[in-house]
Amino acid sequence: MRSLFLLLIIPHLLPAQQVNRTDYDIRNPGKNMARDCEQSNRVMRQMPPDVRFSTVIQNDSVYIMLNDVRWFQELFTGKNDGIAIDLVQQEQYACGQPSVKPVSFSHRGFLLPPVYRNELFRRTRVSPDGMTLTGVGKLPPGFRSENVEPNYLILENRNLCHYTAVVNLDYQGWKLLRMGLYYDTLSREVLTEKFKELSKTIHAVVPFEKDKAEYKPADIQPLVDSLRMTDYAITSIQIRAYTSVEGSLERNIELQNQRAQSMINILQGYQSEKIQAEVSAMENWVEFLTDIQKTPYASWGSLSKDEIKEKLRAPEWQARLEPILQKHRKAIVDIRLEKRLDYRENDPAELKKYFRQVLAEKDVEEAVYLQQIIFHKLGRQELPEQFLHELEVPESLEFGRLLINNAAYLFDREFTNLAEATLAFERLNKLMPGNPQILFNLCALRMRAWVMTDLLTEPPTLRRDIEALRNKGIPDPLVRRLLINYHIILSEVHMRKQNYAAKDKALMFIFQAYQPLKLADADLVNLAKYFSHYSKFDWAVRMLQNRARALDASEDLVFYYLSLTIYKKAATAQAGYRTIMLNAVNENRARFCSLFDSSSQGGISFQLLEDEFLKRTFCENCK
Repeated sequence: MRSLFLLLIIPHLLPAQQVNRTDYDIRNPGKNMARDCEQSNRVMRQMPPDVRFSTVIQNDSVYIMLNDVRWFQELFTGKNDGIAIDLVQQEQYACGQPSVKPVSFSHRGFLLPPVYRNELFRRTRVSPDGMTLTGVGKLPPGFRSENVEPNYLILENRNLCHYTAVVNLDYQGWKLLRMGLYYDTLSREVLTEKFKELSKTIHAVVPFEKDKAEYKPADIQPLVDSLRMTDYAITSIQIRAYTSVEGSLERNIELQNQRAQSMINILQGYQSEKIQAEVSAMENWVEFLTDIQKTPYASWGSLSKDEIKEKLRAPEWQARLEPILQKHRKAIVDIRLEKRLDYRENDPAELKKYFRQVLAEKDVEEAVYLQQIIFHKLGRQELPEQFLHELEVPESLEFGRLLINNAAYLFDREFTNLAEATLAFERLNKLMPGNPQILFNLCALRMRAWVMTDLLTEPPTLRRDIEALRNKGIPDPLVRRLLINYHIILSEVHMRKQNYAAKDKALMFIFQAYQPLKLADADLVNLAKYFSHYSKFDWAVRMLQNRARALDASEDLVFYYLSLTIYKKAATAQAGYRTIMLNAVNENRARFCSLFDSSSQGGISFQLLEDEFLKRTFCENCK
């Protein structure tokens, strides 16, 4: 949970909404806020960002939660210091309803009676880790928890000093970057010269012509040539087909689906193996709104989709904008390919026989290649699990590469546990002392063991051993991943000891270390959630903001960026923010609309719709 401080928000009230106008005994400090709220302001300034307030409804009871009891006690020192709850209802934000004035200076919905210090402390329950849970009221008759969000008021000597709406933000602690074990595989040069990669993914962008739905093989010949289909078969294809924004939505989507299917039919014609296809079609609003920003048509960015389409009905506007629109008709294609294997590589009995033969001939390069085929087939369940155990590799230095790969594979596939894997690599380290791959794997396994402990202490020499891998020839990106994961765990160690300064030092190391890495979208999201866990929301935003505007950004990345920024007026007011929201609509319209559900139903908050810009976007795309 993340608290968003809002001092004045004007609601949209409906006749169906239940409101009350009483302020009880709450006072409006007005111009005297600095004086009358001095104590609570001081505590709020001093409170670490890791300390969080949140509200929750259980059955018909409303609770305040705080994750550090010391600050709860610090905030409510006077007998007239307390909390009140403002119940805001989803009906206040319905599309098509006019804005009206707040019912009172103190609240915008249904205000529950304040609860002051002595009663607050009486109702508070404290867990062993310092988490507080305090009952502060009950839902009135007729209120449904799924349609209500409880905002809280902090009172100092009965003065309203802070009004807070809570937004729901997904964050996580120490989820590590993906960190498999190191395999001693064939070099890229060897793969190119003698062997072929067993599987690969081709990413391509295919332009489409205006109003053309059917394509011939010659139209996509450059793509076909890149696939080398004599060597590979297509197993799956994912097509994201984009149309320019002029014309009707229904016709545009139909046209793009036809184009995508035409492409699939052409590719299917090159092979007998069935291609698994996934197609999504959408209008390219993202690039349209981006591309017009620095043109004479920049003002169109503030128009609704329907208004833009109406303008583009005029032939003269279509003609003027065609140089822009033509760039938006395209497909982003991801094609998964599998190498065509020969008989002895495909048949289990022949594969086993051939592997034993190359071992006898001490052809290690060929053996490593066959080992990759075996791992590949085991992963696809095309070979029985015991197959690998039937291929005995002599424990000798010359076959060290094969032994490393076997040990790594067995652990990664969970055929061995952490202790067994560690013993296996320690034996290999005695056989091949100083081998970089073995040392890397031992560091990775020690880190996994650390995670499984109580995290009270850090393993001795682990960081030093990781840093020493650079001098052993391990690529810098892999060492950085290990060090980032090391500090992710270390930050949790310090957090449990409430050593905030040391925790912040670990965070800073991670923030600086990740930047040279080319992280996949999934890793970027994991790190952003990690930074959010420690309230480094600005860092999380910086990590994602460039990718969030990209047409091919992952759905999870786009949506997490929105969850970090959509409640901030400074962010939503920026040019181009609408393009990110429309990127999210393209990715998953239902998921975008659900952002505006109540926080108890998994949304960020329906109170986001207080912002007219957000409400207009929501109502345009969701209602």
